[in-house]
Amino acid sequence: MIRMLKFILTVFLYAILPFVAVTLIKSKTDVIGGIRSFVVLTSSMKPALPVGSIVYTSPVKETGELYKTGDTIAFDQGGRTITHRIVGVEKVGGKVSYKTRGDANNTDDSEPVPQVKVIGKQNAWLLYLGLLVGYLKTLPVIRALIVFPGVLYIGYELWNIKKEIE
Repeated sequence: MIRMLKFILTVFLYAILPFVAVTLIKSKTDVIGGIRSFVVLTSSMKPALPVGSIVYTSPVKETGELYKTGDTIAFDQGGRTITHRIVGVEKVGGKVSYKTRGDANNTDDSEPVPQVKVIGKQNAWLLYLGLLVGYLKTLPVIRALIVFPGVLYIGYELWNIKKEIE
Protein backbone atom coordinates (compact mmCIF):
# COMPACT_ATOMS: atom_id res chain seq x y z
CA MET A 1 0.00 0.00 0.00
CA ILE A 2 2.78 2.44 0.90
CA ARG A 3 4.68 1.56 -2.27
CA MET A 4 1.56 2.32 -4.33
CA LEU A 5 1.06 5.66 -2.56
CA LYS A 6 4.72 6.53 -3.10
CA PHE A 7 4.39 5.64 -6.80
CA ILE A 8 1.27 7.81 -7.21
CA LEU A 9 2.92 10.76 -5.45
CA THR A 10 6.03 10.36 -7.58
CA VAL A 11 4.01 10.35 -10.80
CA PHE A 12 2.07 13.40 -9.61
CA LEU A 13 5.21 15.33 -8.64
CA TYR A 14 7.28 14.51 -11.72
CA ALA A 15 4.64 14.43 -14.46
CA ILE A 16 1.40 16.17 -13.66
CA LEU A 17 2.55 18.99 -11.39
CA PRO A 18 5.20 20.40 -13.79
CA PHE A 19 2.68 20.24 -16.65
CA VAL A 20 0.11 22.13 -14.59
CA ALA A 21 2.72 24.67 -13.47
CA VAL A 22 3.80 25.37 -17.06
CA THR A 23 0.14 25.66 -18.14
CA LEU A 24 -0.54 28.14 -15.34
CA ILE A 25 2.51 30.19 -16.34
CA LYS A 26 1.45 30.07 -19.99
CA SER A 27 -1.99 31.41 -19.04
CA LYS A 28 -0.42 34.67 -17.87
CA THR A 29 2.48 35.20 -20.27
CA ASP A 30 3.77 34.15 -23.67
CA VAL A 31 7.47 34.26 -22.77
CA ILE A 32 8.24 30.72 -23.87
CA GLY A 33 7.80 30.47 -27.64
CA GLY A 34 4.86 32.87 -27.75
CA ILE A 35 2.50 30.09 -26.64
CA ARG A 36 -0.44 31.00 -24.39
CA SER A 37 -2.92 28.68 -22.69
CA PHE A 38 -6.58 29.27 -21.90
CA VAL A 39 -9.22 27.21 -20.15
CA VAL A 40 -12.55 27.00 -22.00
CA LEU A 41 -15.22 28.35 -19.64
CA THR A 42 -18.36 28.26 -21.82
CA SER A 43 -19.96 25.76 -24.17
CA SER A 44 -19.85 28.05 -27.23
CA MET A 45 -17.24 25.86 -28.97
CA LYS A 46 -18.88 22.47 -28.32
CA PRO A 47 -18.28 19.75 -29.48
CA ALA A 48 -14.75 20.66 -30.65
CA LEU A 49 -13.78 22.29 -27.33
CA PRO A 50 -15.97 21.25 -24.39
CA VAL A 51 -16.03 23.26 -21.16
CA GLY A 52 -12.90 22.57 -19.14
CA SER A 53 -10.60 21.99 -22.11
CA ILE A 54 -7.23 23.72 -22.30
CA VAL A 55 -6.46 25.55 -25.54
CA TYR A 56 -2.88 26.42 -26.50
CA THR A 57 -2.45 29.28 -28.96
CA SER A 58 0.44 30.98 -30.65
CA PRO A 59 0.54 34.00 -32.94
CA VAL A 60 1.01 33.35 -36.64
CA LYS A 61 4.00 35.22 -38.03
CA GLU A 62 3.54 35.10 -41.75
CA THR A 63 3.26 37.88 -44.27
CA GLY A 64 -0.07 38.83 -45.75
CA GLU A 65 -3.25 37.39 -44.26
CA LEU A 66 -2.33 36.05 -40.87
CA TYR A 67 -5.43 34.01 -40.12
CA LYS A 68 -7.94 32.40 -42.46
CA THR A 69 -11.51 31.17 -42.43
CA GLY A 70 -11.82 27.99 -40.38
CA ASP A 71 -9.01 28.84 -37.94
CA THR A 72 -9.87 28.85 -34.24
CA ILE A 73 -8.43 31.97 -32.63
CA ALA A 74 -8.22 33.44 -29.15
CA PHE A 75 -8.88 37.17 -28.97
CA ASP A 76 -9.38 39.90 -26.43
CA GLN A 77 -12.90 41.27 -26.14
CA GLY A 78 -13.45 43.82 -23.41
CA GLY A 79 -10.86 42.32 -21.06
CA ARG A 80 -12.06 38.74 -21.58
CA THR A 81 -10.35 36.16 -23.74
CA ILE A 82 -12.70 34.50 -26.23
CA THR A 83 -11.88 31.44 -28.34
CA HIS A 84 -14.04 31.19 -31.48
CA ARG A 85 -13.72 30.09 -35.10
CA ILE A 86 -13.16 32.53 -37.96
CA VAL A 87 -16.12 32.45 -40.38
CA GLY A 88 -15.08 35.39 -42.53
CA VAL A 89 -12.25 37.84 -43.21
CA GLU A 90 -12.91 41.52 -43.89
CA LYS A 91 -10.42 44.07 -45.24
CA VAL A 92 -11.45 47.71 -44.82
CA GLY A 93 -9.01 50.52 -45.46
CA GLY A 94 -5.99 48.21 -45.34
CA LYS A 95 -6.98 46.85 -41.92
CA VAL A 96 -7.97 43.22 -41.48
CA SER A 97 -10.73 42.08 -39.13
CA TYR A 98 -12.35 38.71 -38.63
CA LYS A 99 -15.97 37.61 -38.29
CA THR A 100 -16.09 34.91 -35.64
CA ARG A 101 -18.60 32.46 -34.22
CA GLY A 102 -18.62 29.75 -31.60
CA ASP A 103 -19.24 26.31 -33.12
CA ALA A 104 -22.33 25.84 -30.94
CA ASN A 105 -23.75 29.30 -31.72
CA ASN A 106 -26.33 29.99 -34.43
CA THR A 107 -25.15 33.52 -35.21
CA ASP A 108 -21.87 35.30 -35.76
CA ASP A 109 -20.38 37.36 -32.94
CA SER A 110 -21.81 40.89 -32.91
CA GLU A 111 -18.56 42.72 -33.64
CA PRO A 112 -15.73 41.81 -36.01
CA VAL A 113 -12.37 41.18 -34.33
CA PRO A 114 -9.58 43.54 -35.42
CA GLN A 115 -6.33 41.74 -36.19
CA VAL A 116 -4.56 43.60 -33.37
CA LYS A 117 -6.93 41.99 -30.81
CA VAL A 118 -6.06 38.43 -31.90
CA ILE A 119 -3.84 36.70 -29.33
CA GLY A 120 -3.14 33.64 -31.43
CA LYS A 121 -4.34 30.65 -33.37
CA GLN A 122 -5.21 27.38 -31.64
CA ASN A 123 -2.46 24.87 -32.28
CA ALA A 124 -3.21 22.29 -29.56
CA TRP A 125 -5.85 21.41 -26.98
CA LEU A 126 -6.38 18.98 -24.14
CA LEU A 127 -9.89 17.90 -23.31
CA TYR A 128 -11.11 18.46 -19.72
CA LEU A 129 -7.66 19.05 -18.16
CA GLY A 130 -8.66 22.67 -17.63
CA LEU A 131 -10.97 21.43 -14.88
CA LEU A 132 -7.91 20.17 -12.99
CA VAL A 133 -6.00 23.40 -13.64
CA GLY A 134 -8.97 25.48 -12.49
CA TYR A 135 -9.26 23.37 -9.34
CA LEU A 136 -5.54 23.72 -8.61
CA LYS A 137 -5.88 27.53 -8.80
CA THR A 138 -8.24 27.64 -5.81
CA LEU A 139 -6.87 28.98 -2.52
CA PRO A 140 -7.39 25.81 -0.42
CA VAL A 141 -5.54 23.70 -2.99
CA ILE A 142 -2.69 26.22 -3.29
CA ARG A 143 -2.34 26.18 0.49
CA ALA A 144 -2.38 22.38 0.50
CA LEU A 145 0.29 22.25 -2.21
CA ILE A 146 2.50 24.40 -0.03
CA VAL A 147 1.72 22.88 3.38
CA PHE A 148 1.42 19.17 2.47
CA PRO A 149 4.95 18.76 0.99
CA GLY A 150 6.35 20.72 3.94
CA VAL A 151 4.62 18.46 6.46
CA LEU A 152 5.80 15.37 4.56
CA TYR A 153 9.39 16.65 4.54
CA ILE A 154 9.34 17.51 8.25
CA GLY A 155 7.80 14.11 9.08
CA TYR A 156 10.45 12.34 7.00
CA GLU A 157 13.25 14.24 8.74
CA LEU A 158 11.78 13.54 12.18
CA TRP A 159 11.60 9.84 11.27
CA ASN A 160 15.27 9.90 10.24
CA ILE A 161 16.25 11.66 13.50
CA LYS A 162 14.32 9.05 15.50
CA LYS A 163 16.12 6.24 13.65
CA GLU A 164 19.52 7.90 14.31
CA ILE A 165 18.75 8.19 18.03
CA GLU A 166 17.73 4.53 18.24
